Amino acid sequence: MIKNIAYICKRELKYISGDKKLLFIIFAFPLLGLTLFNIMYGEHIVLHIKTAVWDQSNTSASRSVIRAFEDSDRFNVVAAADSEAQLKKMIESREVQAAVVIPPDFSREIKKGKSTKVLVIVNGTNMLYSNAVLSSANEIVGTISGGAAVAALEGKGLLPESAYHTAQPVEYALRIWYNPTFNYANFLILGLLATAVQQVTLLYIAVAIVREKTSGAVRELLDRGISPLELVAGKVLTYLAANLASLNMVLAICVFVFKIPFNGSILNLLILELLFIGAILAVGIFLSVVSKTELEATQYSMLVALPSFLFSGYTWPVDSMPGIIKAISAILPLTYFCSNLRDIALMNIGLGVMKGDILTLALMNAVFLPLGILLFRRQCR
Repeated sequence: MIKNIAYICKRELKYISGDKKLLFIIFAFPLLGLTLFNIMYGEHIVLHIKTAVWDQSNTSASRSVIRAFEDSDRFNVVAAADSEAQLKKMIESREVQAAVVIPPDFSREIKKGKSTKVLVIVNGTNMLYSNAVLSSANEIVGTISGGAAVAALEGKGLLPESAYHTAQPVEYALRIWYNPTFNYANFLILGLLATAVQQVTLLYIAVAIVREKTSGAVRELLDRGISPLELVAGKVLTYLAANLASLNMVLAICVFVFKIPFNGSILNLLILELLFIGAILAVGIFLSVVSKTELEATQYSMLVALPSFLFSGYTWPVDSMPGIIKAISAILPLTYFCSNLRDIALMNIGLGVMKGDILTLALMNAVFLPLGILLFRRQCR
């Protein structure tokens, strides 16, 4: 028995050592994944959060607050607004992720030694941004308020030490939009849903053509007068319908059973879903055509699917990723679907906001599907 087991072990080791792709999957891929993950999370914090300001006071005191946010590496003040409606438009268009609002009586109340407020608004759909804003803004406002109040009290004749202990800090108010309860399920579940659909879709479509080639069924189909284009179209349409139905079934369960809010347009959602699943199928067909075996096709699909969720920008903002991770993120279909699915559901974003992502998904469809059909046609000849 031991001799037989040793023989099988030796046989398998010989097979593994002779298969470079399998060796990569077993040894190099975990190391590569670990390295990339550590590079991606190397900063440990989210920096340069795009921020808008609405300064209703327009005084030296209010401008000092704005400068404090500008000086912080956590915030990047990129826009100014003159109304709450304009701030909302900026956040919904993803121009900014946070906003600082200074009231009209800010400077006047400080000079009187009374308390005043600085309002910080944050988009709650992405909890990484909102948590970073919550901690950093509180620290900034606390520092400013203490200094401003001490200066005001000293002006009334108090000694610095007495002023410091008497000062009432400026109040810090936080307003969370689109996910006001900080519900972690609202943030995470839709992304996990999109990832699961992608993995299932890619896994099955990646072996759809290579299975026909290795079994000899391609020759039989060609002899029946079915062209390579018709064969691929039949595969794509079948999996498109099946996975579109699966995605929306699970999405309906998220909304009606798990109570995930859905405030968006069904039409916008369907357009995004069609282009996303189409892009996955196009990539899968290409992988299936260039693969020689089902195992090889499965290995290729794993290389695409496994890093997708982490690199998609859903769990960690793409803006905070190093260059190499951004490059990987840019070629993954999930990057252009996950965040848009969440923002359609929670923020009701329109097609204009998603225009760039929609065009990228359409380009993936237009490149990979014709390329896969062309290569398959040549193989058939």
